[in-house]
Amino acid sequence: MKLFIFLCFSQTLLCAFVCEHHGGPHDDDHDHDGHHHNNEPEALLKVSTATLNFYYKIYYQLAAAHPHDNLPLAPLSIAKAFALLSLGAKSKTLSQIHEGIGFNKSSVSDEMIHKGFQKVQNIFKQLKRGLELDSTKVWFIDSKQNLIKKFLDEAQKYYQSYYMPLNFEKPEALEQINSYVEKKTNGKIKAPLDNIDPMTDLVITNTVFFKESWEHAFNVDHTREEDFHVDENTVVKVQMMSRKGEYLTGYIPEAGCTLVEVPYKGNTSAIFGLPEMGKMNDPNKALQNMSLEAYNKAMKPREIILSIPKFSMSGELDLKRVLEHLGITKVFSDHADLSGITGDSRLKLSKAVHKAVLKMDEEGIEYAAATAIGISKLSSPTHITFNRQFLFSIFNKDISNDIFTGKMMNPTK
Repeated sequence: MKLFIFLCFSQTLLCAFVCEHHGGPHDDDHDHDGHHHNNEPEALLKVSTATLNFYYKIYYQLAAAHPHDNLPLAPLSIAKAFALLSLGAKSKTLSQIHEGIGFNKSSVSDEMIHKGFQKVQNIFKQLKRGLELDSTKVWFIDSKQNLIKKFLDEAQKYYQSYYMPLNFEKPEALEQINSYVEKKTNGKIKAPLDNIDPMTDLVITNTVFFKESWEHAFNVDHTREEDFHVDENTVVKVQMMSRKGEYLTGYIPEAGCTLVEVPYKGNTSAIFGLPEMGKMNDPNKALQNMSLEAYNKAMKPREIILSIPKFSMSGELDLKRVLEHLGITKVFSDHADLSGITGDSRLKLSKAVHKAVLKMDEEGIEYAAATAIGISKLSSPTHITFNRQFLFSIFNKDISNDIFTGKMMNPTK
């Protein structure tokens, strides 16, 4: 049985390098091939709904397995990479991947799935201001193998993926893959692979680099050392950012959670959730079942004093274990059918790894903005302080989906 390895690396920098000017994508990058399809909105909705549910299913497993650890995830990136893989999957291997991600095959076709992810890619490519997102998918293939033209064409069309031939028997192959990942994540993820099995024919890398600026920056002069309550018995010192401003806030009784939405540029927001003490695992199920209408009703513009710790977090996840719990088992077994990739029926997925790095600090570019919502001024602003375990997500409204999400248990780790 020949093997291949799937690697998903996500490196997210928020509020970084604000003194530099970063241009948006050029107009000629726009994918005209998928632009005029009438079912694009439906395809995008199907993908957004499925991948959000996919995140919650992954999160529950990982939160239970790692109750005391910080947990960074880029769920959309993981779902997109396996959707790309499904282009070369057949029979039960294909159906397990789609059903595991969350697609109901009675209501969504293969083509609609891929067009939905294509639409996500195109939306990000067209965002001009504030957001910098670089998502690259590369197939490192053994030089003795050849990708099937149909698979190669569709991978390029829907996912802007390309391949590079390598000789996996030479030690330089490992160095080339590791160097590529390090470069694409701006040096944040180094040497992700320790070795390559001599039976490996393919290594798939999916790298995501995301950088964003706050719509209104936190003043570094207001950052102070404060206590962060890891649990009832453990307190650590953190650098706490603070800013008085107008934010959408709300309390969700059924979740026992206070929410604050902090806008970035590019129609993206960081949504922070502060559960009641000792109820870190309660809010997710309630928030999962919360409709957009209910969220909008709960969230009101308020003037508050917001305090959030500066932090950097990283994590490595074995996706094989997680996905097998979701019923995606065939692709990892000797009975896998990935013959649509190279024509070789002996190909199986040997390893699937997700690595993520997140940095959040004060920096950002403040600019004037007009909104159509009213602001409720309070004579004495409420102080909302994230000085204990909290949840967060980086949510883009253009695709109605999380780019990055997770939980913060201890900012000093």
